[in-house]
Amino acid sequence: MVNQRKTTPLLKISRHAFRTYNRLRLRNRNFTLITNTCIGGIIYHELGLQFLSPTINCGIRSHEQFFIFCTHLQHYTSLPLTFIQSEWNYPVAILKGDYGDITIYFSHYKNQQQANNKWEQRKKRINWNNIIIVMDGDNCTDQQIAAFDKIPHLHKVIYTIRPKQSHPSEFPITDSRYQPTQLLEYGLLNNSLRWYELLDIVRFLNTGQKQANPILKLLHTK
Repeated sequence: MVNQRKTTPLLKISRHAFRTYNRLRLRNRNFTLITNTCIGGIIYHELGLQFLSPTINCGIRSHEQFFIFCTHLQHYTSLPLTFIQSEWNYPVAILKGDYGDITIYFSHYKNQQQANNKWEQRKKRINWNNIIIVMDGDNCTDQQIAAFDKIPHLHKVIYTIRPKQSHPSEFPITDSRYQPTQLLEYGLLNNSLRWYELLDIVRFLNTGQKQANPILKLLHTK
């Protein structure tokens, strides 16, 4: 769940300017983002794009299950959701596949029907020629990051909390102020930017390159 921040006119102006800057730079506009958290919906929204992915406003909490889901994406997106009873006050479903079950938590949906309708609607929009995977890997081990690297999609990134990059798909967050689970929170440039925006997300979407946000470089600050 993303916490609400206190907004001011200056914050609104800076956020609008950054959003406009990103939208003008974006060339790759018809991509499908496969994510393990709500980050996909936020990225699409910030860039003013239609949701071309079923993994919007839901999460796959098991790292290993997410790796399997991404590796066999066509297989799992061909399966129906099976909703189960759980301790949570929102829908939880399982994809019962040939490579193991995948549990999906629909934390932003009111009921099973709404969750199922959105999942089915959005998976029909998948652009199979433009799959991009973004993973929040705050607590991933080195072995798990290596497993993420092996997912057979070249255009991917995993955010980690480590002192330096050790794997090709990795984008480490080295700022000591950052805490696990805060990837979608505002914490940069006086709360103008979210933590995931340490990465130049538009350059990554356009080219697959993982470089620091040029705005932060320009201002020589975080």
